[in-house]
Amino acid sequence: MENYLVAENLKKVYQEGEKAIIALSEVNLSLKRGEILVIFGPSGSGKSTLLHLLAGLDRPTEGKVWLDGADLSGFSDEELARLRNEKFGLIFQFYHLLSEFTILENVILPLSIRRKKGSSKVYQEKASSLLTEFGLSQRMNFRPAQLSGGEQQRVAIARALINNPEIIFADEPTGNLDRQASNFLLESIRKLNQENHQTFLLATHNEMVARIASRVLNLREGRIV
Repeated sequence: MENYLVAENLKKVYQEGEKAIIALSEVNLSLKRGEILVIFGPSGSGKSTLLHLLAGLDRPTEGKVWLDGADLSGFSDEELARLRNEKFGLIFQFYHLLSEFTILENVILPLSIRRKKGSSKVYQEKASSLLTEFGLSQRMNFRPAQLSGGEQQRVAIARALINNPEIIFADEPTGNLDRQASNFLLESIRKLNQENHQTFLLATHNEMVARIASRVLNLREGRIV
């Protein structure tokens, strides 16, 4: 498998008044097409910061991120937003579902932003198919607050998949889930990886995630160890 996403000497420094907080330092890693890379680390180790840099949600203080040979530092904010919408799927610990929208509308949203060719009926059919696959066919017209944490996370996965992303980033995806919901999520990721050959980068402190990993890296105090 070829290297698809590469981090080169990444460093991220935040300013808190006159104090400089080093969140990441000298981080080098590569993500290959079709693998599940798991980054382990305790809270405060820099996992979320690293994922945000790799997904183009933030920019490094030093170093570079390469995607399929392209240096993301040369992308404008608008180009990065388009890249995330077209090539990346993002799954967050706290779901980030829009409370005023139904579950179906939440899943359709990335398609609407991308303005892909197709009618609203086509969008609805695709979103409905994904939600049905994740056992939510009876919840499509519910609002997020009406769902359990596990159900909301399944909606977040469906939303991340709607644009057929090349890479799916997940930040503590099991963090708010019980064991049963966590198992369902991990088996879903394994299935998507095996059947659709989708690439995953998971950041977590949950050791049970290792069972689906192609490869594991450990992050401590902002460094790969």
